[in-house]
Formats: sequence, structure tokens, C-alpha cells
Amino acid sequence: MEANGVVRRGRTRNGDGAMTKRIFLGALLALAVGACGDDDGTTPGVDAGGVDGGGEEVDSSTPDVDAGPTLDQPSLQLGDGADPTDPTGVGIDPGSAEPADYACFGMRSEPASDGAATEFTLQVREFRTDEVIEGLCVRFYDDNAPVVGDTCDPESDLVTDASGNVTVTAPAGGWYAYRVFPKMGPSPALTIDGSVQINEPAPTSSSTVEGNSISAATLNLIPTVLGFRRAAGTAIVAGTVFDCNEDPVYGATIRIYRADGTLIAEGSANNDPHYRYFDGDEFPSAEQPWSHADGLFAVANIPVGADGEFVFVEAWGKRADGELEVVSCERMPVFGSTISIINLQPLRSDAPACPGLSG
Repeated sequence: MEANGVVRRGRTRNGDGAMTKRIFLGALLALAVGACGDDDGTTPGVDAGGVDGGGEEVDSSTPDVDAGPTLDQPSLQLGDGADPTDPTGVGIDPGSAEPADYACFGMRSEPASDGAATEFTLQVREFRTDEVIEGLCVRFYDDNAPVVGDTCDPESDLVTDASGNVTVTAPAGGWYAYRVFPKMGPSPALTIDGSVQINEPAPTSSSTVEGNSISAATLNLIPTVLGFRRAAGTAIVAGTVFDCNEDPVYGATIRIYRADGTLIAEGSANNDPHYRYFDGDEFPSAEQPWSHADGLFAVANIPVGADGEFVFVEAWGKRADGELEVVSCERMPVFGSTISIINLQPLRSDAPACPGLSG
């Protein structure tokens, strides 16, 4: 799909919906690996499965902690020559890898629409099983602007039908966002936790576009296997770092700031925030210090206020052997017990005022 000269990946059932599924799966794995072994030595319990996810309660006012020294990152590259099994956590040869393309850096803007409204079907499926669940309450934001403190009323808002469908309308080619609200079911597999996704490109003609929900069973599957108790009520942010050609980028690190500019830093305790990258083969690695050839990242156990809040999500890297700088920046809503999905494109000319850009 063309938007400001950018070919964007669609989320159609026959398109690239698998990419978003990989992000969700990565988030779950990172949630498990991110805190497993980081606690005080005791063996954490396993969540029994519920809308809120169970687990140890955390104070949303938990102070941020020192992130520690910054590693010497390599230049931003693509996955040529990547070795996901490399135990050093590097797994790529900087001398032979192709540089990531940042020729569009600071030049693009949010895709503009011609104003024509397009009606299309958003089909919400559970990411792991592809099952559809009737009766999910969905808030659709045709202006790509979810509202903190927003609620969803099945009596007046969009509700998925027996095929998991809702009919929505958005400006063709523009960005939209949507949020799936929790729904208690008779079992963890039929209990849905929250998810929110922004910066999704609207189709230019009537079609069916895939949306995502996540069940309590899925959210607890990996932690159960690894014996990890996730922190109840916290948020997860997950996504992929892309270059101008929409290729995943190696060598980027993520920083998340609150609206007041406070860094949400890595912690050492089990319930603290944890930043995790992946091994180039879509599996999280506790040793990987920056994004690998798959470009995937996840940040788990982010304490949030009762109604949610907005945070700034930044990717930092070195363009063509330059200085370490913000290469991507987006403003993202986060909510308790909810996964927030964001795909980080190169810095836009109309990027939000992320804290990293002010220095």
C-alpha cells in the first residue's frame, strides 16, 4: 500500500498478518525470559489464568531505577550474515553486513489520506490459535488516537460477531488504531486480555483486515512453562524496528519514557521493568544487548496508572557509523494487563516531542 511514497505492509488475512503475530509471541516470550532468574532467588508461582493475569501485585508508583552503563552499540545494519546461535549475543559480522537504509530519516510524515472514507472489516482473531470470539468489545480510532481512560460498552460500541468481525470506517490510506478490551470467559482459552495497536494503515478499498486479541491461556502459556509469575496490572510494549525499506534493523536499543520525561529503566527484581531483544530467530535472548536481525523487542512489567497513560517509545542507534541518536520515536498508550503494539519506522519529520530529541 502506498502512503507518502512508502509501501506499507497490510494486515490482511492473505497478507502479512504473521508479522504482528510474531510480535505478540515475542512479547510473551520476553515476558517470561525477561524476569525469569532476575528475582531474589525464590521460585515464583504460576498464574492460574484470569482477565487480570494474576501474579504478584505491584505498586504503580514504583520508582525508576538506574539503567546502568550504555553498551557500545554497532552501526544499524541488516541481517546479512546473522548467526542466531552465536552465544556472544552479537551474532552478526559488522564488516560484511549491509547497512540499514536510513535515507528517509527525518523526511517522511504520517501518511496523508485523500479524505475518502473506506469501510472495511476488522476481523479480530486470537493470535496463537487464530480462533475468533464473539462478543469482544472493540474501540476503533479512525484518527489513530486512543484515549487514556477510555472504556467500552457492549451495548453501544463495536462488538465482534460470530466470525470475530466488526465493520469500521477510516480515511483511506491513513493511520488508524484499535483497542480490544478484556472479556471474562468460562476458561483461560476463552478469556481475553487487553491489546492496543496504533499506526495501522487503512486499506484504500473494501477488504478484510486482521486484528488481534490475546487470551489468558496464551498470555500464561510461556510463563507457566518457565515457572514465571508476571506482575499483575502492568503493561507490555512490543514491536519491531524497521528501516526505510521496511527491513528489520539490527543494532537498535529501546528506551521508554513517561510523559514527564522520566525514563522507565531496567530493574533487577522479578517485578521490575525488563527490556528484551531477540536472537535473530524470533526468540528472546537475555544476553542480546540490542535488536538482532529480526528487529524485535519487548518491554515487560511496566507499572501504569489505573486508567493507563501515554509513554514515549524511542529506538536509539548509529546511522552509518555516526553518533548514537534517536532513530525512531512514537507516542504510545499503555494500559494495565494490556499489550501495546508499535512498529518503529525511521524518525518522522512530524515525530512527537520525545525526551531523547530534546537533548
